[in-house]
Amino acid sequence: MGGKRRKRTKIIRVKPKLPKTFECPRCGKVSISVKIKDNIATITCGSCGLYTEIEVPSVFDEANAYSKFIDMYLEGRLQIKERTNENTEEENEIEGESEEIPHGQVK
Repeated sequence: MGGKRRKRTKIIRVKPKLPKTFECPRCGKVSISVKIKDNIATITCGSCGLYTEIEVPSVFDEANAYSKFIDMYLEGRLQIKERTNENTEEENEIEGESEEIPHGQVK
């Protein structure tokens, strides 16, 4: 007489996830990556070459380190370095030398 019993729906709460990439204050693209190792945060931009290292407490995660970086960048008390690809330049020189083999000769 009671009829069919309904199945109870379970409420699922989704935890917000922290972003992996952030917006660059110099070029405006979302290409900043933050890596923390031994209380040193390494911040690099993949598009404009912005590179810096800042000291952070051990309780900081990537989002907190990015916030500290933005504060320091906007105040102007941050030493900015340009990221150069020295290894790729050396590799290009080595590859250039290997391509200079005269025609018909085998290595």
